Amino acid sequence: MKFRLLLTPLLLLCALQPLRATDAVSGKVDRFVEDGYQKHKITPNAPASDEVIVRRLYLDIIGRIPTQDEVRAFNESADPAKRSLLIDQLLASDGYVSHWYNWWSDILRVQTGGRDESGTAYAEWIKKSLKANVPYDQFVKEMITAKGFVWENGAVGYYVRDAGMPLDNMSNTAQIFLGTRLVCAQCHNHPFDKWTQKDYYQMAAYTYGVDAEINPRSVYRRLAEQEMKAGRRLEQDEQRSMNRLIDDILEPLKYGVQETERGIKLPGDYKYDDAKPGEYVKAKTIFGDKASASRDPRGHYAEWLTSSENPRFSMVIANRLWKRTMGMGLIEPVDDYKDETSASNPMLMKFLADQMVQMKFDTKRMLRAIYNSRTWQREATRSEVAEDQPYYFQGPLLRRMTAEQIWDSLCALTIPNPDQRIRGEGYRNRLEGMKNEAEQLKACSPQSIVAIARKYAELDMELEKKIRLARGRLTSAREEGENEDTKAAQQALNVLNEERDGLALKARAELIANESGKTKPGFVSNLKPVLATKPAMMDDKTKTAETMAATADQWKGYGDEFFRASELSSPAPNGHFLREFGQSNREVIENSSYEASVSQALNLMNSPLFSKLTQENTILMQRFRGAKDDEGRANAIWQSLFGRLPTSTERAIAAETVAEKKQDGWQDIIWALLNSREFVFIQ
Repeated sequence: MKFRLLLTPLLLLCALQPLRATDAVSGKVDRFVEDGYQKHKITPNAPASDEVIVRRLYLDIIGRIPTQDEVRAFNESADPAKRSLLIDQLLASDGYVSHWYNWWSDILRVQTGGRDESGTAYAEWIKKSLKANVPYDQFVKEMITAKGFVWENGAVGYYVRDAGMPLDNMSNTAQIFLGTRLVCAQCHNHPFDKWTQKDYYQMAAYTYGVDAEINPRSVYRRLAEQEMKAGRRLEQDEQRSMNRLIDDILEPLKYGVQETERGIKLPGDYKYDDAKPGEYVKAKTIFGDKASASRDPRGHYAEWLTSSENPRFSMVIANRLWKRTMGMGLIEPVDDYKDETSASNPMLMKFLADQMVQMKFDTKRMLRAIYNSRTWQREATRSEVAEDQPYYFQGPLLRRMTAEQIWDSLCALTIPNPDQRIRGEGYRNRLEGMKNEAEQLKACSPQSIVAIARKYAELDMELEKKIRLARGRLTSAREEGENEDTKAAQQALNVLNEERDGLALKARAELIANESGKTKPGFVSNLKPVLATKPAMMDDKTKTAETMAATADQWKGYGDEFFRASELSSPAPNGHFLREFGQSNREVIENSSYEASVSQALNLMNSPLFSKLTQENTILMQRFRGAKDDEGRANAIWQSLFGRLPTSTERAIAAETVAEKKQDGWQDIIWALLNSREFVFIQ
């Protein structure tokens, strides 16, 4: 099949319209870069070959290597515009959503797989925004102004992620979207920048009133306390148990964001002359036009932050996208701008920032322009470039794949259509269950809530006593260094904690049943994760059970682990392949690692993944077995792993290995190539 046949006429029509404008931007990018070559007497790298470009495009845009079929389709095409057409096809694909979600989840520190579904709802909101190509300024604005429950608005995950840490949330906002590190000014005037501690608190005032956990007490507690006072006198322990039970019973009501009137005060040890310790602070922006804080402070703050008149906002995202595609920013670091900060190519930096505004913050259009440039399509620079030294972009930097790119590439070698294999809708069912419970809890009277808490308070107090004793035994075992006793004590404590959780769930179910006369299905406590698959591009309203089953059948026998990284827990558990190869722990902004380690080498050499990759049903082995002779088998392996044909020297080594070891020789070849630098680096 020729490559040009892979694109539908409609997609071609849609792709060619913005391409003309993008070509002009690509040309200007090249002129600014080439002016830098002349100014600094730089010799640019040679243009990259089709074999290099096809692999780089797949890795850069959709985060995995191309299959042999995809390589062949590209190489066999005689269309002079095939590179641009492939760029458009990949930008419009599900793989783009998967890959760029990984980037954003690293920046935004997305964590999923927790007890509630706020992290998953947040992750799915990001994916949905990427799929719809929501303009970047709108994407940010929706996060900054988010409110409501997680099942209504996944964007509230931006605040829920930092629940209880409003000052840290503001620091992260400034660092991610304004390229400004304010965190040092939280405790004192910034030692290396102009920002003062008062500046920090004035910025924090915009969002300090955000409560990143809808506290059930704010809804029910006042009336509940009145009910308790109207009844018999409560002992302290019983009062504490009832408070705890009320909070746990009403837990489904807390997963979201609400606005409060809470103000922010300077700390008690504030030591500067411009204000007094403990003084309330009014919201004020640190630069540019001052945003009003009289009404809707978050709304004004979001407008100021994302405004096309705020040059820092457009510059930071343009520089981030440039670094993502080229391997290094025009400004480094990408999130620590100061007054004296300058770009390695100031004219190009200004042009890209201006283009972000002209393109109405359409990040795909910006990416399309960069990928279509001569600069990006040059051979990679293989020499090391220090981040504190200017780089003039003779070509993109040679980079190791991210952990997610390596994993997703292994998936592409193993299963068919990896970009379409996504986790099922279990999280949506659990969100719906949370919503059902919340709606029913809202209908419960405070009197009923207090009555059920009073009923279960005695059991809760007994459990609390047992838990205190168990904690004491655990502490003693740890202090004495008794590993077996420590393990046993920890297990006993876990059982008691689970029993307490179960007590609250039982009380909640009884409360709702008493109020409504029946228990509505879908309670969080009764739901279990559902693993299923569905075609990624299919409309939920039109898909049928038969279509779903047929789609899922293509992955039978491949194992449950072979999902793309974006479909797994974020981050993956400790010890998982992704974590071994440097996936971020999602605790710090952009915390991924590209450093090699002994454990990585051992993982590639001894991991059971290799044996699974060489099973008969994998995509790699299907292409291998479909070849007519040893030349075709070698072609299948090299094109699948490297996007190119083997050299004459490589063919000779392969022939010698197979002559000596027969079928085992081919497995040795695959193993050696998987462990090569060429496989894990993006040229």
